Amino acid sequence: MQNNNLKYKKIKPELHMNKIILKDFEVKACHGCNPEEKTNPQRFLFTAEIFYDFSQAAKNDDLTKTISYSDVKKTLKSFCENNCFNLIETLATRAAEVLLKKYPAKKVVVQLKKPDAPMSGVFDYVAVVAEKEWHEVYLALGSNLGDKNAYLDFAISRLKADDNIKDVKESSRYSTAPYGGVATGEFVNSAVKISTLYSPFELLSVISQIETGGERVRSERWGNRTLDIDVIFYDDCVISANDLCVPHIDMQNRAFVLEPLCELCPNKLHPILKKRVCELKSDLDNRR
Repeated sequence: MQNNNLKYKKIKPELHMNKIILKDFEVKACHGCNPEEKTNPQRFLFTAEIFYDFSQAAKNDDLTKTISYSDVKKTLKSFCENNCFNLIETLATRAAEVLLKKYPAKKVVVQLKKPDAPMSGVFDYVAVVAEKEWHEVYLALGSNLGDKNAYLDFAISRLKADDNIKDVKESSRYSTAPYGGVATGEFVNSAVKISTLYSPFELLSVISQIETGGERVRSERWGNRTLDIDVIFYDDCVISANDLCVPHIDMQNRAFVLEPLCELCPNKLHPILKKRVCELKSDLDNRR
């Protein structure tokens, strides 16, 4: 989903992490757009940087608490040899995702070189770099039509079933009065913490599909709905676009968001307001 009015930035600098590196590991496989590239194996050189905390492995000199370089090599070799992509961009990105899903890593950077690319001229190689990481996201869920808890259950099950989402944790559920002066029935609300490989707009598309699967009809703003899912936080990013604002633009005024969110991340800092979730809830309680 593209948006020309997008403003997207991280507020906090990335924390330093340990990493292991596998450099220029050669695999012969069939990837490329030309017919001969799909049948004649070519050389590919992988460099993988896997960011994760190996402090316990180092402290205790314990092999079981680290990631095996040999296993990383076998994983990359098997993936590269058993797939066939037109683009090395796709191969590098998918390889990074495979490593993230298999190993306890926060982030993976894959550099992929193709020394024998079919083009004229003298060159060492062509290459791409793909960077993927798990993002910490908080969602707000709500329903005020039909079997409300069943609709929330449906959303949770869809999130858990998605291969690009993990560590789904839901707060308690709350019965709340409608907000905004349009909806008429009482809501059931909760908050959900997830880790995801999706970008913000990829996640927005996934959420929209889940809402549609939950029979959501968008007839009026703040109206009755079977299922509503909002992105509240995406890492520490600030996003301003026509169809996505993060942190959620009105979260500080919504008890049905702050109450369940306090269960999951009371000390999470709002990157714009510079207040923690528990402080935002206290401020709102004092205003009511």
